[in-house]
Amino acid sequence: MVKINYSLEQISELEQNKYVLKVTKTYITFTKECKLEAIRLSNKRYFYKDIFIQLWFPRFIIESEIPRNSLNRWKKILKNTWTIHSNKWRKKKEKIDFNNMTLKEENEYLKAKVAYLEELQKLKKQDYP
Repeated sequence: MVKINYSLEQISELEQNKYVLKVTKTYITFTKECKLEAIRLSNKRYFYKDIFIQLWFPRFIIESEIPRNSLNRWKKILKNTWTIHSNKWRKKKEKIDFNNMTLKEENEYLKAKVAYLEELQKLKKQDYP
């Protein structure tokens, strides 16, 4: 991975983009909305450069390796998460122990799981006609 030093003009141009959370001389932090939108467009079979064009990034970003590397990293993170709607992108670590649950807690858990799976089915039907 090549270390890039951004000029002051490039930094100011990136700060104007609504999908950029923070910019330093060597690093760009993207917003959660940017990551989710990029993954959504990628699932619709958009090419990674086209995704960053639609997100209004400048030409020097689009022509770099940032779009491909970032999108691959975000997809890998998303595979290891429970849901994209949580506030943090964290790996699955919690294992459900049904032996210590009451019947009511187990019932609530199963209802939530069914609702989540139904939501996934609706999203799948929307993305792939």
